[in-house]
Amino acid sequence: MDVFGLAARQSDLARGIVIVRCRAALSKAEQRELWRALAAAGITEDDGDESSADEEDTPLRLLAAPWLPPLADELARQRQGLEQAHALHPLEAVWFVKVETGIDGEAWQDLRVSHLVEQREETEPGATRPRRTVDAIFDEAEVLYTAPDAPEAALTLWPGDELSEGGTADEDLPEDELDDGEPDEPPDDGDDPDAVMDVLISESHWRAGGPPTERSVPFPLEGYPEVLDEYDWREFGIALKLGGSSVAGEDSVINAFFALWLSAYQDERIEAFEPFARADVAHDRPHRSALLWVERFMVPATPTDQVHFLMWIVHRLHEVIPVAWARFDLHEEASKIRRDDAGEIELILAGNPLADRVRRYGEDEALSWAVAQSGWSRPELAAMLVEIALDYDPDVLESASNAERLLRRALSFDSGSDATTFLVAVLVRHGRTAEAVPLAQAGGHSLRLFLAREVAEHAESKLGTALPLLDDATMERADDEDLAELAHAIGTYAPRHLGAYLARTPQRASLLPHLYNASFGVKRDQALSILRRVLTLPVPERSTVEARSAMVMAWNNACIHAHALGEYELASQIADGGLPYAEENPHIFHSAACAYSAIGDHARALAAVRSAIVHDYEHIEKMETDPDLSALHERPEFSAIFAEWRHQRADLN
Repeated sequence: MDVFGLAARQSDLARGIVIVRCRAALSKAEQRELWRALAAAGITEDDGDESSADEEDTPLRLLAAPWLPPLADELARQRQGLEQAHALHPLEAVWFVKVETGIDGEAWQDLRVSHLVEQREETEPGATRPRRTVDAIFDEAEVLYTAPDAPEAALTLWPGDELSEGGTADEDLPEDELDDGEPDEPPDDGDDPDAVMDVLISESHWRAGGPPTERSVPFPLEGYPEVLDEYDWREFGIALKLGGSSVAGEDSVINAFFALWLSAYQDERIEAFEPFARADVAHDRPHRSALLWVERFMVPATPTDQVHFLMWIVHRLHEVIPVAWARFDLHEEASKIRRDDAGEIELILAGNPLADRVRRYGEDEALSWAVAQSGWSRPELAAMLVEIALDYDPDVLESASNAERLLRRALSFDSGSDATTFLVAVLVRHGRTAEAVPLAQAGGHSLRLFLAREVAEHAESKLGTALPLLDDATMERADDEDLAELAHAIGTYAPRHLGAYLARTPQRASLLPHLYNASFGVKRDQALSILRRVLTLPVPERSTVEARSAMVMAWNNACIHAHALGEYELASQIADGGLPYAEENPHIFHSAACAYSAIGDHARALAAVRSAIVHDYEHIEKMETDPDLSALHERPEFSAIFAEWRHQRADLN
């Protein structure tokens, strides 16, 4: 039995993992027996769990668990425990890996408080807060309303494309009247998280010195040292491809190192300290690849410390299980992992040696290597080809021809790869929509939506040939966010087809908040069309907060758009429909008053003004001088309404 790393701890912050490789695979019962023996020696903790009847009994040779690094006088006991465990179930090797420091959450808290003080000083009376500009729905800072529980978008766009490009709002968009559902409050650190991170990562703050680091590893590592300059706290991670022969239990070892890595960024003293918003390990077992990543990694540690500590973690993993290839990955999860329609992981590409060979030796020789090698599967090679193809500009003919050649070669390696999606884009952008339609027809719902989006932007006259692909089955299976995104794209680039598309959208309440969002960033008449579709969807219950809020705001904004377009009768009809919800959104009273005034129904307009005041509408003074209510200004009852309001307010004061 070989033992590595068993040593006494030097710090009270020490934490670690123990990995055991057995000579023979152990059943679940034998694994528990082994852990109980190690727990008795103080090496780990006995969780006390017994196997349940329905628990999968997978024999494993590699086992991993938390390790309790010993004091000097406890070291002999742990060594003895290892010998006893070895006698119980013969062990080939045991690795002990520990980290003896942790991030300083108190320093993080002090830095954050300091930043908030500076922010407050900037927004003291007399300071001018920049006005928010609302011209698109896809920039987080500009979203007027979003559903927090909305699913991640599955619709793939060519890298670098932004749906909001070219899709700006009319200059006369009445921002003050459009309901954003957000109060005007001074910004906190959430308004400028980059500013917070600039403070946090300007220097490292550790409780017992910096973490262990590595600046080189004995396997290929893509993205280093570039990651030091390109580091993004929002998304940080590394992808790994294992080498050597597969050993049962590899997943548990990777998970253990992942836990050890992130444990160094915990500070149990500070309950409010949350170093990241989300973290996970994804496993691609058929290709023996894994992805370790965190999102919104808000810790007081420099990119240099973070990168080199993660390299140390992966190097220690390599000592247990050989790592054949790795790369730092800085993109969102959706681009890192290919999933099937059921959401199961199909592929994690942990590197791209083919790209380097293409650069060094040319495409033909690189492809010859790809065909002959055995370390990477055909689906992985196809994914590599897709990555290389994406470096070409699909809008330039010669560049697109290179991309098309690589994408078709990728499909020859794996017909189920993402190459079809990007090939569709290349074909559409160069006037070959007729060739793209059959590819999308043979694909899934996401590909059909993608085709429609590409045709809308790049071949608007051909959209009529693509819309029939969006049949009921396709639309029902599509994510709400994807459907709304496509509505926004068609409204922006192919508005004459918007009505036909909206008529195909499914009649489900969950679509409501997403489609409401799509009404921003398009011209007013398209926004009105989208909002009118929103108002035909099933009315959500009050308990469905996001959808309900979107619905009541949609009534208000639709009324405003119709009025601004001069469709006064329509505006008044929308006002009729919205008034039952006006108590939930008093903006509706103001919009309704304008609509009724425009058609000469002054009695109802005055009633709406009164209702707005009764329900504490936040822009009461604006109603008094609103030119859209000018027909009421000379009426004595209009002046009386505001005189009474001022009198009541004075009494309250």
